[in-house]
Amino acid sequence: MKRTFFCLLLTLGVFGAQPVAAQAAGTEITASGSGSVSLPPDMATISAAVETNAENANDAIAQNNARYERIVAALAGEGVSRSDITLSYYNVNYNPRPQVMPPNPTGERYGYTVSRNFSVKVRKIGSAGRVSDACIAAGATAINGVTFGLSNPASARGEATQKAVAEARANAQAVAAAAGLQISSIKSIELGAGGAAPAPMMRVAAANAPTEFDQSNVNVTVFVTVVFLAGP
Repeated sequence: MKRTFFCLLLTLGVFGAQPVAAQAAGTEITASGSGSVSLPPDMATISAAVETNAENANDAIAQNNARYERIVAALAGEGVSRSDITLSYYNVNYNPRPQVMPPNPTGERYGYTVSRNFSVKVRKIGSAGRVSDACIAAGATAINGVTFGLSNPASARGEATQKAVAEARANAQAVAAAAGLQISSIKSIELGAGGAAPAPMMRVAAANAPTEFDQSNVNVTVFVTVVFLAGP
């Protein structure tokens, strides 16, 4: 009997402790916040392309390779390392010549077309215009875009995160105060990051002058959703 009585008391003690633990958890308040940091960019990325066409596949590939190597050599003269030139797309396409040519040719190319897209990271941001010009002069058939960014965005992202969490806490504290509560701790944080690179504006001073880009600041934005715990 004594043994049975002891087990019964232990069982009652365990079940009796559950409401206390639930009560200690507190009231959940979910709040959102955002933080932004605006900094001048210190690097640029140029997206360029080389396209060649020939009746023979080997000829089209050889021409494309030769042009690309000329571009790499020209960029080295502008201080761009080969490791900062990255292939992003490569395609070989065949378009057979029709047996009967259309009466009104539209300029369509037949045979093998080799397309190569690559990006160039420019660490001296003031050289972005000259690097773009060097690509075209050495044989690139297109400049598909120029974007500006930060070489080390971690610091800016950390500062933006601090601002976002501070805003979420302020929002939660306002809700807690209205309900007669106080923030006690944080249960969870959900982090989301976003940011928009500025669109460059092209500026040409005069005929035959090098291309120049006017860039605006880079905005690093972080969004957070925080679940706070509050109590009396």
